[in-house]
Amino acid sequence: MLYNNFLKNLKKCPFDNIKKAEILYSNNSAYVILAKAPYTKDHLLVVPKRHLIKISQLNKKEKKDLEYLVFFVLKKHHDKYKNVTILYREGILEEVGKSINHLHVHIIPNMKIGAYDINLEKRKIYPEKTYNQKIKKLKQELFNGKI
Repeated sequence: MLYNNFLKNLKKCPFDNIKKAEILYSNNSAYVILAKAPYTKDHLLVVPKRHLIKISQLNKKEKKDLEYLVFFVLKKHHDKYKNVTILYREGILEEVGKSINHLHVHIIPNMKIGAYDINLEKRKIYPEKTYNQKIKKLKQELFNGKI
């Protein structure tokens, strides 16, 4: 399924309905998941558990927990990749490509600046089986099976 079609069919925030099995790692205020419509292999998202739009809405504990997970995932990715891009997203501003109305941080290995090497219009959602297999593999590779 194309990502644009996925977005058109959204009835509620996908980050508010995450299944426990999808979570790679978490703490009290945030969690790490595999991007369902990745820019590159092992593209992960760090998402606050509370539905927020802007980073300024985080309380001190949530900010600390979110930052911890961002740096934790960066360290894991730096062990495997030379180049990692962090992309912070808040709110919906469709004219600039923001699509999910929930604060989140993309951690994307080996992405070229400006994403000129990929066609964002043709970005696809993983089929459920593929997504679940990739989650299992990442849990083992990046987090030693621990959540």
